[in-house]
Amino acid sequence: MKQFLTIAMIFVFAAGSVFAQQDEPEKTTQQEKETKIVIENKREKRHNYLSVRFGAWFPKDEEKRFHINDNVIDETDNAVDESQALGLDFHFRRNVGRPLYFDASASFWYTTTEFNFDNLIENPDELRSADTWTVIVPVTLGLSFAPLPDNPLQPYAMAGAGAYLGFTGRDILKVSNQNEPDDTETYVRFGFYVGAGMDILLSDEFGISIGLKYQFIKFDEEQLFTGHEDMTGLQATIGFVMGS
Repeated sequence: MKQFLTIAMIFVFAAGSVFAQQDEPEKTTQQEKETKIVIENKREKRHNYLSVRFGAWFPKDEEKRFHINDNVIDETDNAVDESQALGLDFHFRRNVGRPLYFDASASFWYTTTEFNFDNLIENPDELRSADTWTVIVPVTLGLSFAPLPDNPLQPYAMAGAGAYLGFTGRDILKVSNQNEPDDTETYVRFGFYVGAGMDILLSDEFGISIGLKYQFIKFDEEQLFTGHEDMTGLQATIGFVMGS
């Protein structure tokens, strides 16, 4: 009887071990599935991105002319000191169906041109200098295509169009050292852009953002006091991106 009980106990113990071993892979597989679901849910939540980038705009137009009282003063090499436009770009992307995103952006770009008239042979308006400035504010909507939406390195192509607001002003100094009243004007033009970007995600909520946009925008002659007419050109920006 003793031997029978011993054999029966050994059999029960062995059967339990076999069942335990068979159940362990099922538990592991279930845990892997749950972990995968959690990761996928986290990825699904990252469908909004806001980039804040600082950079420079290199307008195509290089010819500068100064307009005053129906007189046009052509550019000379030593008469104009131009700076490229510098600015801040806010770019929002919302996923509308992978890998497509809806884009909305607004940016602010500042440029100045300093005119010096000391070397002019004919100076009927008795001008000494003029400090001019222009602020361009593109407000655009568009689409972007991100082929690797779940990768920490997210390259994307983008295109969009919208309203380009131009605010411009000037401060004129006469030969007599008398300042003319400041002039300011505001204009709105339609434009569009194409470009590419790269978001380098350091975490689910934060990363580095790089953007390149080629802007297509042209103002009428004599509108911008800085002398710019064709503002078509490349924008290069770098900053940070926040995901949600």
